[in-house]
Amino acid sequence: MQDYIAASPASKEILNSATLLKSLGVNALISGSTGTGKKSLASYILPNTTIYQAKELQQDISDNILSLTNQSIIVDKIENITNVELFLTWANENDIRVIATTSKEDLNSKLKDFFSITLFIPNLENRKEDIKPLANKFSNEAMQILGANKKPEKLIINTSENAISLRKSIYFSYLFESIGENEIMMLLEKFMLDNMQGENAYRDLVYLFEAPLLRASQKKYKSQLQMSRHLGLNRITLRKKLEIHKDLL
Repeated sequence: MQDYIAASPASKEILNSATLLKSLGVNALISGSTGTGKKSLASYILPNTTIYQAKELQQDISDNILSLTNQSIIVDKIENITNVELFLTWANENDIRVIATTSKEDLNSKLKDFFSITLFIPNLENRKEDIKPLANKFSNEAMQILGANKKPEKLIINTSENAISLRKSIYFSYLFESIGENEIMMLLEKFMLDNMQGENAYRDLVYLFEAPLLRASQKKYKSQLQMSRHLGLNRITLRKKLEIHKDLL
């Protein structure tokens, strides 16, 4: 069974509903953006249950190779069911209870009506109390997998893609503790080698150096005046570079 972190009021309310669903034999839909914990919540409702990818499940139903009756299953990415009638007929005829996940808002109306209850999981930015325990969970996971002896002094926290980006940023925190200049150069070289093409490679790839430098200086020096001074750029040049890289800052 996967753990579903519930420290925020919103997550606690969702977990209460999910706990109730454990004892109810109804079909339920869990919706939310990528990385919000939909599969974890589904596995909390139906522990030790097989998770089917919707596209593969539809193919198996079509090929008539499933022998499921009177069972509960988890279907991930239910929006990928394109032959809705086939799926609904199979589920009803075989008495299949479905807990499904989706990141799509405009789900097929017949498919949506199949579910008695819908649970929506907000993004982490709206569940800030969940971030710290999730970060601790990923930190312990990273320590074990990477064989680290201690936690970094400061963890990098990135929730732009919810738990997916948060886990990545925590792992990067551990890697950065042991990575040096040579490793950074090696990673940049590998990326540039794989992506270098055309006749303007310098212009196309210089952002890999400039954007992180500008982001770091924004955090350290705060004002453009101080940034200009410490970077050795006049303010006009600095403003131009900030405008060029604005989507990355």
